Amino acid sequence: MKPPTEASQTELVPFLAPDLAAELPAFEAFFKAFGFKQIHGRIWGLLVLAGKPMSSKEIAAELAISSGATSTTLKELIDWGAVHSTFDPPRRCNLHAAVENTLSIVATVLRRREQVAFQNFREGANRALDVIRKRHGNKDPRVLTLRSVLSTCDIADAVMQLVFSSVHGALGDPQSLLSKAIGTALKVGGVALPGARKQRAFEDLSGTDLANEEFLEGAILKPKKTEPEQSGGDNRDG
Repeated sequence: MKPPTEASQTELVPFLAPDLAAELPAFEAFFKAFGFKQIHGRIWGLLVLAGKPMSSKEIAAELAISSGATSTTLKELIDWGAVHSTFDPPRRCNLHAAVENTLSIVATVLRRREQVAFQNFREGANRALDVIRKRHGNKDPRVLTLRSVLSTCDIADAVMQLVFSSVHGALGDPQSLLSKAIGTALKVGGVALPGARKQRAFEDLSGTDLANEEFLEGAILKPKKTEPEQSGGDNRDG
């Protein structure tokens, strides 16, 4: 008897139980909020909930979508840093897994959106500047205003690039304070951390406020409750 093929295995054994599959719309809504299509969130959600890497054929069969749509969407998710792929020699195909760091994904999305927004605005302001110069000359007060706008736009763009690059770099560096803080917060929240980071989460933050579990639990995970004002034991109704 021949062993079941990849396609037959996918058809016989769904990757997601019905109750998990019912939660895919939440992933679709999350990705749609950042300008993606629903299919991006659906595939990323499937990879998260499946708990193991999947091939393109398995994804297409599980979500009942075409192989072309699956391939295109995976390429886009990889380009946006939301999915990573590795070639599996025994199966002779690429296996895809979700990137779990949503902060990194959001940072990438916002950075690229910011680049497009600044580029479009800069091009429009430059066109307006050219029109005014040709019609009214360089002495027109609007020339100085638009040049000032373009200069501040360049400065703002440079600052935003620096911020996003710093955040993205810090998230990718396990030794950075931001990365350690997030790892420690996950530990406090009961989320398992992989590898040595799970064992050293608090030790790596020794000497800082972030090493205090009560500090993290209160400052990050639980909103601070407002204490009722004390009346010194003298309760009055009015």
